[in-house]
Amino acid sequence: MKINSCRNCGIRFLVARSICPNCGKEDFESIPVKKGTVLESVELIASPEPFPDRYYLVLLDVDGTRVFCRSEEKLKEGSEVKITEDNMGPVCIMA
Repeated sequence: MKINSCRNCGIRFLVARSICPNCGKEDFESIPVKKGTVLESVELIASPEPFPDRYYLVLLDVDGTRVFCRSEEKLKEGSEVKITEDNMGPVCIMA
């Protein structure tokens, strides 16, 4: 998984942008991330296709950037997790 960072002001964000929302510059770099810290974990029991019937939606802090991922298990707040990706997006597992 990668997050984007403005080379001018350093603000980080997940979704790629053409102009930095903080300083207005157009110079970015993609930074690979492999770990995050769990802020919250919520069980979802009614999911649309192609997601499994039950899974956890997890909010992570990744170097100051908030990122959602999913997990097959409840993850404790404050836990450090590894971030991987599959064809449906970011997945987090215990580190």
